[in-house]
Amino acid sequence: MSIVLTDDLAELKAQAEGKRPFRECKALEALAALDLDKYRQLDATTRLALGYYLTAKRRASQLEEVA
Repeated sequence: MSIVLTDDLAELKAQAEGKRPFRECKALEALAALDLDKYRQLDATTRLALGYYLTAKRRASQLEEVA
């Protein structure tokens, strides 16, 4: 089964690539706090969204440090 790039995933991908400004998401923040065992139980689409989100968050943090 392949992952379909929905509008939400496309937005997160654009944020991760620096094409759009980072926006905090409380739901993804809660998922980021999960331990590794619970993370592995998430579906592939959610893991991808979380990866994009964390990449975008890290990029925004690095840009704030430079500025």
